[in-house]
Amino acid sequence: MPATLPTALDHQRLIAQLQQGQDGALKALYDAFAGVTYRVCLRMLASPEDAEEVLQDAFLRLEAQAGRYDPARGTVQTFVLTIAHHLCLERLRARRARPQARDGALGDPAFDLPASAPRHDPLDQALIESALSALNASDRQLLEDMFFGGFTHAELTVRTGLPLGTVKSRLRRALLKLRERMQP
Repeated sequence: MPATLPTALDHQRLIAQLQQGQDGALKALYDAFAGVTYRVCLRMLASPEDAEEVLQDAFLRLEAQAGRYDPARGTVQTFVLTIAHHLCLERLRARRARPQARDGALGDPAFDLPASAPRHDPLDQALIESALSALNASDRQLLEDMFFGGFTHAELTVRTGLPLGTVKSRLRRALLKLRERMQP
């Protein structure tokens, strides 16, 4: 009989076990989310070495901050990806503060890897793609630059030439539209 895939409830049990310091909970969460977390990190950082470091740091931080998880605010996967996203942003901002030579550029097609949903959840992937396709191209690009590029609102105004208020209102409108399209 094939093994069943873990559910969101299983993930919540694991994070509760992690909060209680039970052995094996962190490993189980790592096994469940390392793949998608690594893909998000790689998409944002464009460096396999940096992505691996942030992946490790994200799960260390997950262990330290497990008590902050609130199921009312999102799934365990969302919590893990949010931690990783913040760590990627920190690394991207540190790079800007002290520029470094890199082998690959963000525009290099070899590094333009999709950060797809986990293989076991094609419905979520289709839902995300559908919601993103409903956005106009400029709003979608602003979201991608903010999320994957790690750009602040002020940096987006410089990149796009749009006023700060316009950037903020377009991002808010795009996020609200995504939320509306993704709610059951």
